[in-house]
Amino acid sequence: RNLTQILKRSIESTNTMKEATHSFSKQRADESKALVEISRELDRPGLLGAFTFIIPLIVDSIFNKFAPKVFSPNTIACLQKRENSFLGIRRRKRWERLGQFATLGTFFTALTMGAKQLIRILSRVTGKRNTTVAATLMASLAGIAMAKKAAAFLVPGMAPADVLNKASKGKRDDKELPLQTITAYDSENEDMSNIAGGGI
Repeated sequence: RNLTQILKRSIESTNTMKEATHSFSKQRADESKALVEISRELDRPGLLGAFTFIIPLIVDSIFNKFAPKVFSPNTIACLQKRENSFLGIRRRKRWERLGQFATLGTFFTALTMGAKQLIRILSRVTGKRNTTVAATLMASLAGIAMAKKAAAFLVPGMAPADVLNKASKGKRDDKELPLQTITAYDSENEDMSNIAGGGI
């Protein structure tokens, strides 16, 4: 609700300004508490901040991309919409967290069970132990990942300097300065004091 309407209603329903202030504060208590809780989660430092801010931010973005009608954008994006109340954002995010945990739990459980079943099948077919098959699969996946990264540099005709330049691309913070034009030597503009002193 609009703050002006709440304040007006508080003034109209009380006799003094002090009572109106208390009534207004009481009606806004839940909103204030929700704002403090949201702010605390966004400002926590270190590893705890990663679990309460960075990871939820990424998870919210992923779920909102695949199911925008079910999952709302991240908390910061929700706070930028004036029609959303702090208490409403807080409650919705709590329900969404339950849905996200349930979805991720189901996904990883199914993924683990599928991987175990695949290892058992390959173990029976090859006659190898489960640990050996699992290690081989992990090594294969790691090899595929490394091969995909290396494939970007395996371009015919690419010089070693180009490979180094491509590998370090995006890691430089400073902007590259354009090459300066080399002007022709002019003996008339040379500093005579440098010549007298033997300087360059």
